[in-house]
Amino acid sequence: MPGRPTSRRSAPVDPVMVGRARDLLQRAHLLLDNADGVEDDAERFRQFYLAALRAAGAALAIGEPIGPARRKTSNAWTRIGVVAPELAPLAARFAALSPVRMKIESGIIRTLDPDSVAGMRLLVLDFLRRVETLVIAYEQGKFGTEDPQIGRTA
Repeated sequence: MPGRPTSRRSAPVDPVMVGRARDLLQRAHLLLDNADGVEDDAERFRQFYLAALRAAGAALAIGEPIGPARRKTSNAWTRIGVVAPELAPLAARFAALSPVRMKIESGIIRTLDPDSVAGMRLLVLDFLRRVETLVIAYEQGKFGTEDPQIGRTA
């Protein structure tokens, strides 16, 4: 289609990057599963956030070049917008929630509304699904060459 970028990168599929991305996704799922068993809402929120952060790492693992030029900022949520612009809106939502996670970790916030935590879980599930779609596209050699059809099944 005219006006759509045809490539974000031209490197071939790297099995090491696939392994790293898959490992980070597995860790994200483990954190999500663990969070589901936590009774404390603030701690559950924190673990959901960390699950999303692992998923962001998976997207960055397949999308960022290796080497010293890799990071201009350490903020994963900012970097996602460069690597996978289609994830930028979700990344912005997680970035906005980062101060909440920090306040939970520092003990400033001790309780959260259960509805907010449930909303966070749904947000994380959506983000995980979208990152998994990107990783699959990368494995198939399609990442960056066409829209990965995030949220659609074959």
